[in-house]
Amino acid sequence: MNIVLTGGGTAGHIIPNLALIDELKQYFDKIYYIGSDKDNEKKLVENYGIPYYPISTPKLIRKFTTKNFCIPFLLIKSIKSCKKLLQKLKPDLVFSKGGYVSLPVVIAAHRLGIKVVVHESDTSMGLANRICSRFSNKVCTTFPIYKNKTKYICTGAPIRKEFFHPSKKEYFKNSRSTILFVGGSQGATTINNFVYDNLDTLTKKYNVIHICGTNKLIPKENPNYIQMEFCDEMPTLINSCDLVITRGGSNALFEILAVGKPMIIVPLSKKESRGEQIENANFFKQHNLATTMNSLEINALLHNIDTQLQNHNKIKSLQNSFISNAGSKNVVDVIINTIKTNK
Repeated sequence: MNIVLTGGGTAGHIIPNLALIDELKQYFDKIYYIGSDKDNEKKLVENYGIPYYPISTPKLIRKFTTKNFCIPFLLIKSIKSCKKLLQKLKPDLVFSKGGYVSLPVVIAAHRLGIKVVVHESDTSMGLANRICSRFSNKVCTTFPIYKNKTKYICTGAPIRKEFFHPSKKEYFKNSRSTILFVGGSQGATTINNFVYDNLDTLTKKYNVIHICGTNKLIPKENPNYIQMEFCDEMPTLINSCDLVITRGGSNALFEILAVGKPMIIVPLSKKESRGEQIENANFFKQHNLATTMNSLEINALLHNIDTQLQNHNKIKSLQNSFISNAGSKNVVDVIINTIKTNK
């Protein structure tokens, strides 16, 4: 059997797909990836030994612009290209992780009679997945919030196995607690500026590791501070820190959860997103898995850090209990069962 994975636009649409690779190899002879034409996304997939096929596809710009009027015509062209590619690859199923890249692939697969399974990471669906779900056989969800139990199946988050058994590394030669600031694969301007503005205060008490995003390094001389553009050893990095301050992307939240570290979530506002990060953060807060802050303020943050570190054991126990049903196997089970059924 063959399978095509698709999804892209950000690393958040790709990494969960890669978390499935080991499980999928037990069932499929060939695994292919159809993604965006971004070099960094192609490299990320090819590092796993998966053939990568880049496609050109339109992206909706969330403000008025004449470019959006071209989307229907560009999408039709992209769907035609995807149909030809799928006919060549001959997959038994297409698995979509969302993002604008997935849309023409899923529509093309549906028109060719190829089964489709979609996975939604957030508490509410993005535009691409809302459309893709109409053409899918099954929809896997990370959060147990969808009422249609026939089509929607709560599988939890696909998480790379390294997060469940991470190694550890000594980044500093002192015994201070280490705080990790991370804003996602692209960094986060607000988080970056906050760290730079408050670095002296933060490092009076803590070690700080800061993932600032590609091409966003600003040299800072401080023995208790390490800055990185991107980290390809996130399980080790998270496990080597005592607390993580992060945005509200679902994939990052569940990876931190799998390692078992206290976290403070600072979600993107509705001005910066469709509000899914706020919803994800509220879910984690309601289940006592994390604390949240709408914005960063140094005194409030220091208080939250101290509180989280003091309650570390209790938090880790709750996290371990919640994450026990998550993982890649649940998603792969849905994929295999979908192939076996006639619907």
